[in-house]
Amino acid sequence: MFKRILVPLDGSARAEQALPLAAHIARTYNSAIILTRIVDVFETVGASSIQAAALTNEIREIQEKEAREYLQRIYGARELERLDTAIEVHAGDVATMLLEMIGRDAIDLVVMTSHGYTGYKQWMLGSVAQKMVHDSTAPVLIQRENYSLPCGTASGDLKFCVALDGSEMAERVLRPTLYVAAACGNVRQREVHLLRIVKAMEAERIEIFRRIHKLDIQQFLYDEATSYLKELSERLNREAAAQLGVRVTWSVSMGSDIAQTIIREVEGGVPVMQGPSAYALLALATHGRSGIARWAAGSVAERVLNNTKLPLLVVHPPKKR
Repeated sequence: MFKRILVPLDGSARAEQALPLAAHIARTYNSAIILTRIVDVFETVGASSIQAAALTNEIREIQEKEAREYLQRIYGARELERLDTAIEVHAGDVATMLLEMIGRDAIDLVVMTSHGYTGYKQWMLGSVAQKMVHDSTAPVLIQRENYSLPCGTASGDLKFCVALDGSEMAERVLRPTLYVAAACGNVRQREVHLLRIVKAMEAERIEIFRRIHKLDIQQFLYDEATSYLKELSERLNREAAAQLGVRVTWSVSMGSDIAQTIIREVEGGVPVMQGPSAYALLALATHGRSGIARWAAGSVAERVLNNTKLPLLVVHPPKKR
């Protein structure tokens, strides 16, 4: 699935933590890796400095030379041996240039670390991160500085969680998640767990539905979510997951706050299935039906993305024309 993997770097050792993961996935699927560093001159000198503006071209040339030399050193790293690797240096706004590269270079996966130098920290917590997560046409795999996604022999019993809302758009995250799980986990130790949160309704509203419609609406929604995940997991275990050697499980949980409930579930605060979960990664789509559709607008998505400690795999389904 992943033919071309983009790894954005900012020159820091922290950002380079994405390299082993990207290299492992590339080696598994015979993928090409593109290493890139974006030079943002205005972030360095400040757009308001007249003197600096006059030296913009000179400063950019110096930074591009340094960036190219840096990427050449990374190019020779042991992790990248015998991999089809290329380097690209660009100047401009970081998010804009990365999104342009994703479209132009037919990128299938972006692997990046959530923290690095000052600008890179903003990728996860500010406007650049939101642009990448919400506008990238390729899945974005975010490695954590202090809680990295293991791979290969270090992965052990690997368990991923996919948050779904019942929509086909949200299911777009399933295929890349299965492929990442198959690449990172050991055989017979790879599990993808499907999670759906049913929003807990107020007792007064439940009683109104019961009185007028003779329906326990809360139980109805819970049963609908249960049937959906049961059918989806059975299909995946017969087809895509079975082909990749990944086991799919599922559970439904209920909570008044969707974001808090997701984070609590994936970080082990609430028993999932037969015991507390120990997930290595959380995967979700930024658009879908109802709840997940609002995630992209900032209410739930930003809270989940910015508050979970887990590595993330985020898929932005293509916009309908």
